[in-house]
Amino acid sequence: MKTRTKVFLIFFLLIIAAVIVIGVDVYISYKDFEAKSSEFVIGTPAFDVANNNESATITTTLSTPKLGYFPKSVRLDITVKKGGSVYGDPQQITIKLGESQDLVFVLVFETADISTIASGGVISLSVEVLATPIYFGISLNFVAQQFAPLVINIQA
Repeated sequence: MKTRTKVFLIFFLLIIAAVIVIGVDVYISYKDFEAKSSEFVIGTPAFDVANNNESATITTTLSTPKLGYFPKSVRLDITVKKGGSVYGDPQQITIKLGESQDLVFVLVFETADISTIASGGVISLSVEVLATPIYFGISLNFVAQQFAPLVINIQA
């Protein structure tokens, strides 16, 4: 056998082995996700409305299970809405699976909302989260998952 053919054969076998290993990891990750989906935990958010009612800081913790053998991450695209329209700037956070991370959001209120809060009223916001898995640094947008909106009510 020629040297060029041997090199090609070795290269081809390495690619096949890598595909098999990655395929097994994806399968195990999927099975782990089914078994550990309850381990994705968002802690109870703590709200701190500023004294001047101009902003609120929301702090929570996100815990995730480890899935499969290879390290993976998830990108969270978080959008806050009020009455169907986007409220503030959307945020993007990446967290490694198998770790816990504190999440801190600062919402700057609009003038009308400041008046509502100051007069004892309630502001109802909807938080939408899109989770996109990241595998070997590649975003897997085709398996992104939109979670049910979380409604939060803020008052002074």
